[in-house]
Amino acid sequence: MKTDLKPAQVRCDDEISDIVNTDIIMLQKDNSMQDIIASLTMNKISKVFIYDKAKPVGVITDKDIIRFLYNDKSGRNLNQILASELMNNICFVDKRLTCQQAAQLMLLNKISTLGIGNKESLEGIITKSDLIKYYITRQHDTSKVSDYMTISYFSAGIDDKAYELIKKMITCDVSRVVITDYEKQPAGIITTGDLFNLTIATNRMSIVQSSIANYLEKDGLWSETGFVGSQLAGEIMSQGIMTISPSIDMSDAARMILEKKIDSLGISDDNTLLGIISKRNILLALAKAE
Repeated sequence: MKTDLKPAQVRCDDEISDIVNTDIIMLQKDNSMQDIIASLTMNKISKVFIYDKAKPVGVITDKDIIRFLYNDKSGRNLNQILASELMNNICFVDKRLTCQQAAQLMLLNKISTLGIGNKESLEGIITKSDLIKYYITRQHDTSKVSDYMTISYFSAGIDDKAYELIKKMITCDVSRVVITDYEKQPAGIITTGDLFNLTIATNRMSIVQSSIANYLEKDGLWSETGFVGSQLAGEIMSQGIMTISPSIDMSDAARMILEKKIDSLGISDDNTLLGIISKRNILLALAKAE
């Protein structure tokens, strides 16, 4: 990633209390993975918060579920795996934290959500999307996407199996893989969200249940011959990559990501993919604002 960043003209003193999100989906720690998956899909969200009666104790994302299913070899059904096994700690912050500090904290801890409150009470949350909305509407940033784009990215061919993609995404902790055609040109993209939706689509849950319950390395859900692992990247990718010019303002790129409800944008010049702009890059612009 480039380091010669231009000073950004952003108001940095606004507190997260100004943009707090109180729409929190909650489950109990003894709810099952099946309950969690149902809640995520029904509400079209990527995370749920876990409670021990009235106390907030953890958070679970779709990425956590993908990682757990990849690593777990216990052979249990989804209704036998409890939320308490999957959840991560909530990063609690004070409501007086500034939006810039919130962006810095997310980047430092590699998380996408902050909880406002404490272990006794969750007053609200701040997500990456909340901070990006703030970045778009309350700043006057003159930075270009070329200042913040990630110039290195993971890629795979259209004939590569999902098994290899999942392995790469889990072991390298990446959220997206660019899929290239036979001429090594970008043809599409696959994100952890795509893999989650592919895996737990309601009409396939019985297959997922059966595959996990009878998990074997040679024929399990994620194996090279499994239901998910055997599919080709070209068959499951999101076709094409939405691209923009490196001279586009960061704020315009951020607005496009939110409006299109996409994970990232490609940065292209003369039909050459130069890099990627994701929500993380936008947080970086906010975090480095002066």
